[in-house]
Amino acid sequence: MPTAGDGPRVQRLAHPDDTVRARALRLPRGRPVLAVLGPVEALGTDLAATVLPVLRAVLADVARSDSVVVTAAADVGVTHLVGLAVESLEGRRPRLVGVAPSGRVAAGDTEPGEGEVRLNANHDTAVLVPGSRWGEEVPALFRVVDAVAGTKRPVLALLVGGGAVARAALVDHLGRDRPLLVLAGTGGLADEVAFGGLGEDDDLAVLVRSGRVAVVHLDEGADRVVAVLRRVLADRPGAKLHAPVPPPPVWPRLRFRAPEPHPVVDPGYVLDYPLLADAIHEANQVVAPALHECEVAALRARERARLLVVLAIGAGFATTVFAALQVWLGAEPWPGVLLAVSGAVAAVLAVVARNGEDPDVRARAEQLRALYFDHLAAPPAVDDAERDERARDLATAVARYRHEPVSQA
Repeated sequence: MPTAGDGPRVQRLAHPDDTVRARALRLPRGRPVLAVLGPVEALGTDLAATVLPVLRAVLADVARSDSVVVTAAADVGVTHLVGLAVESLEGRRPRLVGVAPSGRVAAGDTEPGEGEVRLNANHDTAVLVPGSRWGEEVPALFRVVDAVAGTKRPVLALLVGGGAVARAALVDHLGRDRPLLVLAGTGGLADEVAFGGLGEDDDLAVLVRSGRVAVVHLDEGADRVVAVLRRVLADRPGAKLHAPVPPPPVWPRLRFRAPEPHPVVDPGYVLDYPLLADAIHEANQVVAPALHECEVAALRARERARLLVVLAIGAGFATTVFAALQVWLGAEPWPGVLLAVSGAVAAVLAVVARNGEDPDVRARAEQLRALYFDHLAAPPAVDDAERDERARDLATAVARYRHEPVSQA
């Protein structure tokens, strides 16, 4: 990983339509790719401060999956935030590749001229394409993506804000039937896509409707963004954005590991029903964390009960073995002692296992899930005052379901 003083290794294409070969550009091959798309202008301070932790979590997870990040190479806009996020990571960092028009960036120690910006120093490689306008690098950017991912590795685009350049890149990306993750609440093109702001006759609107698109609001936190990203980068091209439900394990696990948070509704649901965008966002913020907490508690109790059942069966089997030994050995006293102990243990484990699961926790989870969909089914708020009142009522209901005694009626 280069330091701020070293800068990226610069590779220049002789022609905008040159074939991109990973080996010639000294790029890794056969890796999953995350293409970060966004504005080439600076983000506002408040928005940047909110986006940066999300990018940090995303890039840390990308590094664990040995994926490659492809962005614009210029140290401006969302690419600047990507560089800051990588610089703040501890331990392993992802490989960063940037693509930019050569007439808009200053490479090496050259001072930026008018209309130019520096290359981001945290990138490993910067591929410069002949051109003097932003957007001319987009075809080459996706040739770089193809060279790194090949035909067998997944490619996910993450859209943060964005304008005309991001729109052109998005058309190219979705036209290849590749998945897109939209970070709503970041303004620009991302909010147009997330909240139904695209025109009916817009080609991008058609691609979004027919493509594999997930929407996560910025306020929902980095965990939800990372959860969607993991499912896509772990699968092969053409996989769905939603996670398949795994069959229940035969044997209980001795060490319980809580499952990752997952969307209650499909991440692309907002695109089909934009009027529900606010309600889904509110429910994901207020209800979904409490629902996940209750579901994890219920799963933990169920795993504990299943483990006790298995131990009770084992103790029962031991009781049978010791009974057979008692019959076989006749006057020997020790099989009888072990028979009594194992029988008592089996009886105790059976009683404890019968009461091992916590029905209250499961009931709380079901109540919270019903509350989630009730909130989605309610008519849209007529004004901000009603919306704020509903948000307070929703938080109050969540607190009640989490802490008050469960009704047995």
